[in-house]
Amino acid sequence: MKSAHTESFQDSRLLRSDYTNLINKLYLSKTNLWGLVLAGGEGKRLSSFITDLYGVDRPKQYCSIVGGRSMLRHTLDRVKTIIPQENILTVINRNHVKYINEDRCCQNTGSILIQPVSRETANGILLSLLHIYFKDPNAHAAIFPSDHFILGEGNFMNHVQTAFRFTRQHSEKVVLLGSKPNEVEDGYGWIESSRSISNINGMNICSVNKFWEKPDKLKAQELYNNRCLLNTFVMVGKIKTFLSLFRKTMPDTYKLLSGIMWTGEPYSGVRLNDIYKNLPLVNFSKSILESFPEQFCTIEISKTYWNDWGDPDRILADIERLDLRIGGTRKLSLIST
Repeated sequence: MKSAHTESFQDSRLLRSDYTNLINKLYLSKTNLWGLVLAGGEGKRLSSFITDLYGVDRPKQYCSIVGGRSMLRHTLDRVKTIIPQENILTVINRNHVKYINEDRCCQNTGSILIQPVSRETANGILLSLLHIYFKDPNAHAAIFPSDHFILGEGNFMNHVQTAFRFTRQHSEKVVLLGSKPNEVEDGYGWIESSRSISNINGMNICSVNKFWEKPDKLKAQELYNNRCLLNTFVMVGKIKTFLSLFRKTMPDTYKLLSGIMWTGEPYSGVRLNDIYKNLPLVNFSKSILESFPEQFCTIEISKTYWNDWGDPDRILADIERLDLRIGGTRKLSLIST
C-alpha cells in the first residue's frame, strides 16, 4: 500500500497531461533513449504465495497475478509506449529462459540479455548498461524493475519522459522517480529529497540529500514524518553517467565486464560464466545510491498508484483496496487462507 494519489485519475487536468505527453513524444523521437528492464530476480519472498496461486514455484515477474498478462509483459508494454521496441533490453537469468519462451510477446519485445546467474542488482545493471553502451555510446537509459504494480501508467511514463528531458540538459545527474507513501512500512528504499532545482511540465525535480535502503520500522516512521519519498527504483540518466558511478564503486568488476564486451556478445561465450561465478554480491541501492546521493535527483510521481509487489501482504492489500481480481475472474484474497 504505497503511493497515494489514487484519486483524480480522470479529471480535467488530464487534458494538460495528454498535451504534455504529445510534446514529450515529439521530443523523444529525436533522441536515443533506451529502456532496461530488470527481470533477474528470483522472488524468494513470494515463493509460497506463488506456489499456492499456480501450483508451482516461479519468479513473480513471469506470473499473471491480475489480468491476463505477466508482470514482465505489463512492464514491457508500458516501456514501449515511449521507447522504440528495438531499444528495449531485458536482462534475465539463464534459468529464466523457459519462462520467456512461454510468452511470445516478451520474446518479441526488444532484446534479451542472459546473465549466468543473479549476482545482486548492481552486477546485472552494469552488464546491461555496458551492453547498451557498446551499441550506442551516447545513449540515455531508463531502468525499470519488472515486478511493480502501477495504475495510471500513462502518467507514470510521462514522469519518465520528463526525467529524460532533464538529464538531456543535466547529463551529470541521474533522476529517480519517488512515490509519496500513505503509511509507514519497512521493506522499502526511501529518498530524502531537498530543494527544487528545476521544473519541467509542472513537475519539480529536486536534489537528493540521502538514500535509505530498507530502514527499520523506527527509522521509516521518522522518514515518513519528514515527508520523504519511497524509491521506485525507476531511474533515468546518460549511460556514461551511470557507468562513471560503477567505475568508482566497483572498479575491478567494471574492468572485467567491460573487457569481455570487446569479445562480442557477452552471453555467447564461456568466459562470462567464469567471471560471474566469482563476482561479489553488490546491491545497487546500498553501494551506489547511498554512496553518491549528490549525483541523483528525484521527481515525485502524481496521479499514479505505484507499489512494489515484493511481499504477499502488499499484494493482498492492493487487491482488497482496488477491488482487483486474479486473472479478471476471482479475487486473489479468496485463495490466501
